[in-house]
Formats: sequence, structure tokens, C-alpha cells
Amino acid sequence: MRHFLQNILIASVVLSLSCAPIVCYAMPEPVPATQTDKAKAAAQKKKEAEKAKAQKAKEKEKAAKAKEKQKAAAEKAKAADAKKKEADKKKAATAKENAKKQAERDKAAEERAKVAEKRAEDQAKKEAETKAKEEKAIRDYEKYQESLENPKTEVISYFNLGFRAGYSAMMDKLNGAYMGAGTLNQSNVFQQLKGGGGAGLDVTYSLEYGHFLFETGLDFRFLNSTSDYGFMATRIDKNYNAEYNYWFDDLRETRNMLEIGLPLMFGAQFNKFYFLLGAKVHYGLPMGYSQKGQYDVTVNDPAFVDPYGMGIYDLNGQTKQKMVFKQPDISAAAEIGLDLDEWLQKQPDPKAKKAKVKPGQRLPFGQEHVHYRVSLFAEYGVLNSNATPKANPVDFAGNKVEVQNSNTFLALNGDTKLNNLFVGAKFSIQFEVPGKQARPVPPPPAYAIYSVVDAETNQPLQLAYVETKDTQTGKIALREKQITPKGLRQKHALGSYTATARAADYYDGMQSFDIEQVGSTEYITIVMRHRPVLRVRVTNKETGMVVPATVQIRKSGVSEPAYSLATDSTNGAARMMLQEGPKYSLHIAQMGYDTLDMAIANIGDSIDVQLTPIKKGEVFIVKNLFFATNKTRILKTSEEALNDLYMYLSRNPQMRIKIIGHTDDVGKDEANQLLSEGRANEVMKDLIERGIAPERLEAEGRGESQPIDTNKTEEGRQNNRRVEIEIL
Repeated sequence: MRHFLQNILIASVVLSLSCAPIVCYAMPEPVPATQTDKAKAAAQKKKEAEKAKAQKAKEKEKAAKAKEKQKAAAEKAKAADAKKKEADKKKAATAKENAKKQAERDKAAEERAKVAEKRAEDQAKKEAETKAKEEKAIRDYEKYQESLENPKTEVISYFNLGFRAGYSAMMDKLNGAYMGAGTLNQSNVFQQLKGGGGAGLDVTYSLEYGHFLFETGLDFRFLNSTSDYGFMATRIDKNYNAEYNYWFDDLRETRNMLEIGLPLMFGAQFNKFYFLLGAKVHYGLPMGYSQKGQYDVTVNDPAFVDPYGMGIYDLNGQTKQKMVFKQPDISAAAEIGLDLDEWLQKQPDPKAKKAKVKPGQRLPFGQEHVHYRVSLFAEYGVLNSNATPKANPVDFAGNKVEVQNSNTFLALNGDTKLNNLFVGAKFSIQFEVPGKQARPVPPPPAYAIYSVVDAETNQPLQLAYVETKDTQTGKIALREKQITPKGLRQKHALGSYTATARAADYYDGMQSFDIEQVGSTEYITIVMRHRPVLRVRVTNKETGMVVPATVQIRKSGVSEPAYSLATDSTNGAARMMLQEGPKYSLHIAQMGYDTLDMAIANIGDSIDVQLTPIKKGEVFIVKNLFFATNKTRILKTSEEALNDLYMYLSRNPQMRIKIIGHTDDVGKDEANQLLSEGRANEVMKDLIERGIAPERLEAEGRGESQPIDTNKTEEGRQNNRRVEIEIL
């Protein structure tokens, strides 16, 4: 709109200038007049022409100014437009940058939210896994305890080495007779069984299941048996028709047998007693027999009325002759015995501090897995084991009187029965094979979850420390640990405990608790009572500025301070927890200020103390400033007093002071005067070295002229030996 009005104005000016000559030309000429009138007319015309010219110039100038103004306005509009575009561009860039930053912030917030969500999920998953693990541990432990209380019958295996010794016998049943020459009738045979000794070695495997026993393996045995025989044999000499009678009244036959067998035994175990019944299948190895004896020969000869004797002869018997047995040899077997572990096996000491095993757990492999037994046994061969070929007991040859040959009595007619007997005692060593042992399950830990709360608000404390001791032994079960508002989860064994909590500004809290069941969780809440805290803030009464000061807290009637506090140089405050019971008062003797004493109404109060500064012309004594005896040297114990004086001057930079030295009246006046001046100068020198401007300090010695106490006592003289500060 603005540009439109400018264009109309410019067009109007141009049209007015163009139309002026036309207007003049159209005007009618004036009526002739006098010369004067002409002159006037000419002057008027000239004047009008000049006026028109001036008007034209003015309008031209106005048009030029308008044009310049229009141009300036256009340039200004252009600049404003450019500025606006630049501003819009910057605004767009800023908006874009802000949008980008916002997008980044949103993305970062989204990432943080994802991370927090993932962390929360992981934490929840971890807590769920931990809880599931703990619940499984409890179930496993309960199952293990149940297995101890109700143990399942376990199969126990043993490898056995047994040694046997005893009485053995080979009981033959003769059935047969000689016919013809040398007839031997069963009816006239006398037999006496003596038996012999036997030995055996067992290498077996046995199984125990509850009371039930089973045993098998290899069985080796050697049997020896002796029998005495008496009989008569007859031989007819056909040449002389004489009858020879052979009287055997002391013939001994010894037989040996070596067998290897397979036992199959079943039985039962009751406490330390056991028995086994079954059978043993044996196979005999080639063994032999031997004979020894004498015989008497009588002859019935027809040529003689009475028989006559031929003498006594030794039997030319057989030795180490082989016998043949039927295979297999089956024996019925029985065994009854006693475990010797109670006497021979080393037993663990139940009172030992470090027990080898826990209740219900199998003993570790070693001496505890070697067992010992002793037993009585009996074995009887139920089958005929004789397979010796038929043969005569004695053989004769020609007309010789002596027996030509002899054979075992098991060879009579080939059907002589033989049954073996072996009875005696047995000693066994058993090597137990450790079975698959149930892995002992340790009891799952019990937990105590501690929390510490304020007694008034019942809210958790932000920071506290907990220590737990065993109530019975006093031993530390939980060393001091920090506890946050989230609480503290801690493992504990079964027992009784006392927990003590400590926190700033609180009285110690205690809580006793018992953990009676494995895998349980006890929630322990320790309530702590807030401890009153005395808070003191020291300021300058006139300026309101904080004053670092030493605040002494004294018990009523006691001059020595019970507590000493140093207020902070920033906020002028200090805090202290006081013991309950006594009455207390504040004492502040700060350099440059009036001494203050006030009672403390409550040890939990917050007290604002305003110290009145010492004004110009006032004098105060520098406390705890010490010098070497009769010397100007300042002792090191005066450091705190000098530093307080320096800090006082530093906080009051416009202040000027005079340092005045005093002495007691011991010694000469001149010496005391010099000593007081020297000490005052030493204090001034120290302050200058610390950074105080020299023009702010003056020093003066007044010797013994101004005592404040008597010089007749040591205490009075000590009070007179002083350094004072006068505010200038």
C-alpha cells in the first residue's frame, strides 16, 4: 500500500509540470494599456515567470527529494526485507537446530527409557532367578533331609577274599566182592574213616541289599582224607591145592583232592550276624592216593593137619597214584558268621571337631571300606564223585607169597560211592565298592533383611551402618556395613543375633532376632531415635557478618570446657551432640569482642550468638600468649593466639591497634620496661611477617607500672605478665 501511494504522488507531480505551459498558452492576452501598465505587466510577468520557475524548481527539488525518499524507503524496505529474510532464516535454522536437539533429546530419553526398562527387566529377571534358585535349594535340602530320615535301601557291593581251614573227609561206601581166587567179601571188610585236613581260598563277589545277601565267585579247596581198612583175601595155589589167607588188619589209604568251584550262596544279614546257604559246583583236578600197611599170611595145606604161618609182610602199596572223579562235584554249603568291624575296623570319632562325614553320608573310601568276618562253614558233596575204574584191591602173581599189587578201595566193582565233607572256620576280608553316593546338600542360607527407620517419621534413614553379633558367643556375624533406604540383605546361619545400627545425629539402635529355619527370611527393622544436636552460629552484632570463633561448652559448676567447637568461617556455624543429663552453658572469649557467657536451655537448641565488637579506645588481653622466662622470644605454644589476632585484623582491615606489653615487679624497673617493650615489638613483628601492614600497628612497653593483680603470689604475677591490645 505504501508503494502504491508513492507512485500516485510521483505521477501527480509529473502531470502538473507538463500541463503548466499548456495552461499559460491557453490564457488570453491582456488588453493593451499604458506603458506603465506594460511595465507593470512585464514586471508582473517576469515575477510570475520567476515565481513559476521557482515553483518549478521547488517542485523539481521536491520531486527529487520524494524520489530520493522513495529510493531510501525502497532500500530500507529491501534492507528490512533482507533482514527479515535473514531473521526468518536464522529463526528457521534455530528452529531446525532446536528440533534436531529436541529429537536428539527425545532419542536420548527414549534410549534411557529403554536402558532403564532393560535394567528393570534384567533386575526383575535376576531377582526371579535368584528366588527360583533359593526355592530350589530349599526343596533340594528338604528332599535330602527326608532321604536321611527315610533312607532308601541301598545296594552295596563287596569283593571278598576268604581263607578256610578245617576237617575234610572222603566218605566211601564199598559195594563189591571178589569172586574166585582172592575172594573179598563186603561182609568181612572192616573200615574206619579218620579223615584229614582241608584248606580253601575264596575270591568272590557279594551283594547286600537291606538284609538280603548274595555271593558268588571262585572257590578253591584242597581236601585230604585217610581211612583204615581191615579184611582178609584168599588165594588158591592150584599146583599144590593149598589155600593162602592174607590178613590185612592195618591198611591205611590216604587220598588227596584239589578242586575249583563256583559258589552260589544266598542268605541274610542281621546287625553283625549273617548266614549263607546254597550250593557249590566243583571241578576236580588230577590228584592221587597212597597206601601203607602190613599183612599176615597163613596157609592151609592138605599135606598138613594144621594151618601154618608164612610170616608178616609190608604191603608194597601204591603211592601218588591218580584217581578219577566224576565232573562236576556238587556240594550243599552253609555258612554262619559274625562281622568283626566293631573290633577290627577303625571307627570315626563322633566327638571329633572335624567329623569325616555328616549324618547319613557314606564314609569316604579308605579304611572304613575294608570289613572283616569270621564264620563256620560246612560243605557236603551230594553226588557220587567216584569214577575210578574197577580193580581188585590186591593182585597176586604166580606162586609168590607176597602181594603183587594193590589198588584204591574206590575201584571195587566200579560202583563204590564217594561223598566229600568239608567243615571248619573261615576268615574273610571284604573290600566294599563305594556306590553312587547321594551328594550331600548343604542347608540353604537364611537371610536377614535389615532396614533402619526414624522413630518419629517411620521413614528409612538415608545413611546408616549396621553391625551384627552372635548373641551367645559375641562373635561378629556381620561386620559394619552401610545400609541405604533400600535396605540390606545379608546371609546368616541359624542362631540368635543382635544388630546395632549407627547413624549421624541418632542414638544407636539395637534389635535382637532369631533365625530358626534354613532358607527363611527375617525382616529386621531397627528404630532409631533422633539425637538432639546443639547448633551455634556466631555473628558480629554490628555488621551481621559471621565470626569464626572458638565456642566452649561447660557443664554447670565446672570451669574446664566439656566440649570445644570451632565455628565455620563461611557460615559461622558449628554443631555438637551433647550428653544428656547435665546443664550446660556457652563461653565465647573471641579476640576483639566482648566475652559472652550464656546458659543452654536445651541441648537440641539452635542458638544465634551476636558478639559485640570492642570499640575504639577499648583494651583486651591476648590470652594464651607465652614467652620464654625473662626473654622476648615467643614460645611455639602461642601459635593459636597469634593466628587468632592475625585473623581478627584480617577481618577488620580498617582497624589500627596498639600492642602493649606488661610485666610483674620481679627485677629492676628498667629491665622490666625493656622486657615489656621487647615483647610488644616481637608480637608486632610476628603480625607484620604474617601480612599485616606496619602502619596499622604500634607497640609500647609499660613495664610493671600497670598491674591488674597482686604481685605477692605466683598466680597474681602470672596475670600481670600480659600483652594487651588497644583499639586505636
